[in-house]
Amino acid sequence: MSYERPEYQVLAKHRDYEIRRYEPYLVAETEVEGTFETSGNRAFRRLAGYIFGDNRESKKMAMTVPVTRRPVAAGSFEYRFVMERAYDESTLPRPNDARVAIRQLPRETFAVRRYRGSTGEGRYRKEERTLLATLEESGVSATGPAVAAVYNGPLTPPPLRHNEVMIPVEWPAAT
Repeated sequence: MSYERPEYQVLAKHRDYEIRRYEPYLVAETEVEGTFETSGNRAFRRLAGYIFGDNRESKKMAMTVPVTRRPVAAGSFEYRFVMERAYDESTLPRPNDARVAIRQLPRETFAVRRYRGSTGEGRYRKEERTLLATLEESGVSATGPAVAAVYNGPLTPPPLRHNEVMIPVEWPAAT
């Protein structure tokens, strides 16, 4: 099954990562307290509830990818679901749950490292360290915290999972 994802252009490829420029897109987001491992279930249920009809129009929307997570404070993470391109800010149903916000993300450039396997914190942190070290070696400056991007559900066998570490970066070609 193929899921809709944000549009992006690959600006450069490196053996360990690629530089992507993402066009603006809408997300539903929520902030959840907890650890890297414990915050996901609550966030996913909240955001899935919104796209599966817990909104003012009781409208069901399609699942998209990736589901992203980034730290926002000690013990707190922000999770995002990408909204279908068929919607804009005026046509997207409003959430019933005040903890779910709709936001337009701006055009942004990321260094992205793909990996397969576990979505757990240990594996994610290893991939994040590798990407940060490689960016430093390449002279590419990070402009924000790393984002964990997950493309498959928890029932997908780990060797078949597509995960990414995304780090916002300064990139001359992005201007």
